[in-house]
Amino acid sequence: MAHSYAYLDNMGILHLHPLESEAAKHGKYVGTNLDYDESGFPIIGGEGVVYYVDKETAYVNGNEHDGKQIAVPSGLKALAVQLQ
Repeated sequence: MAHSYAYLDNMGILHLHPLESEAAKHGKYVGTNLDYDESGFPIIGGEGVVYYVDKETAYVNGNEHDGKQIAVPSGLKALAVQLQ
């Protein structure tokens, strides 16, 4: 059973939600065992990651405007493929 459900918002940002019914409101979604922070972003290496799927960029400690860009974690890439 999935721990959370991944979906893309209208800006192409990956989010996780504990309720399948909430994830379903955003269209296509997939179950995952990833943890998420209070904003619904996946936690990788102890930090919430804001992943812009269409731009293939990821950030920690903020978003594309104020965060630190990191390499996109392979687990998030794999989720994104399932959502597109």
